[in-house]
Amino acid sequence: MSNLINDGIKEEIMEEILEMADKDIWNVIFAIGNEFGIDRLPDPALGDEGMINRLFELRFEARLV
Repeated sequence: MSNLINDGIKEEIMEEILEMADKDIWNVIFAIGNEFGIDRLPDPALGDEGMINRLFELRFEARLV
C-alpha cells in the first residue's frame, strides 16, 4: 500500500518539477537554492536533467520526513 502512496507522491512531485522546468530551468535551480540551500545544487555538468533529478530527490526525501 505504501508503494502506491509513494508512487503518487513521486508523480505529483515530478509533474510539478517538469512544469517548472518547461517554463525555464532556472526555476528549478532557484527552487533548489531557496528550499534546500545553494550547497545542495548538483554539478552544473549534469545539465538540466541533473537539476531536475536533484530537486526531485530533495523534495521526495522532504515529503517522507
